[in-house]
Amino acid sequence: MILQQPSTHLEGNQFLADFANLPPKPPRSKLEPHRDLIRELRRSGRTYREVAHLFQERLGLYVAPSTLHSFVKFRAKHRKRTQFELPPLELAVAELPALDRVTALKAKPTVRSSKPTRFVFRENEPLTLTNSGGEQ
Repeated sequence: MILQQPSTHLEGNQFLADFANLPPKPPRSKLEPHRDLIRELRRSGRTYREVAHLFQERLGLYVAPSTLHSFVKFRAKHRKRTQFELPPLELAVAELPALDRVTALKAKPTVRSSKPTRFVFRENEPLTLTNSGGEQ
């Protein structure tokens, strides 16, 4: 299937609107309807093995503990992504003095203390240990 570029901007908007009207895809996992139950069982301290056993015993649904682990891990990863959002523009402007302080701190020259060397290097001689902290 080859998609062609729409000839006008108006046709491009119609193309996007057609995609927006598509129905949502059904969940691919058989565990999706039980997501809240799994979350509550895990919060109450149940192991994945115990949850799998409960699913088989009570719901007649066989699921491996590793499948439960992958299901929970995948959902937790996606939940974390949605938690972090950029602050509104007004808040970013209000924090401008903090940015000025950071810029001033970065511009401040760093003072490096010279550590005394313990060894002296001279070409064509073996490495020697100094007795006065590198001053030789």
